[in-house]
Amino acid sequence: MGHIIWGGVVPGCLVAAWLILRRPVRLFAESRMLDNGRARFRREREWLEARFLTALARVDPLERLRWEDAHWHNEIVWCRDRQTRTLLALIGVQFDEQAFDGLGETLSRHATALFEFRRGRWHAEGKRLDQLCPDEVMLRSQRFEPVAVPQRRAF
Repeated sequence: MGHIIWGGVVPGCLVAAWLILRRPVRLFAESRMLDNGRARFRREREWLEARFLTALARVDPLERLRWEDAHWHNEIVWCRDRQTRTLLALIGVQFDEQAFDGLGETLSRHATALFEFRRGRWHAEGKRLDQLCPDEVMLRSQRFEPVAVPQRRAF
């Protein structure tokens, strides 16, 4: 009788406990990661923007010049990649209308810079979404889900 309990009932209880507790544990871990990621991003934002421009220069030096002269918005839109569960920071960028008019191209006035939080560090790889503001990215893309940021009450 003891073998049946140790061989079947206990593993069954462990599996049931894992099924019940995995979502709350995952949500708790994601919440801690969100708090840590937001704090780190705010501390490292200037460095991250510089790394973003450096990564962009490797791909397209002219595009880097355009982004260097752009106005970076202060607002950060927090979201998560639905597939990888990676925390993302989306920052809107607005370009000057006269920037690169001599090239004969019609360039977008808005874009979104994308930063990824992986393994406890922020990564700036020059990923961008042209012609979209961060709010539009959230509305149009099924890949990203918004992250609810708890509002702190002022007393």
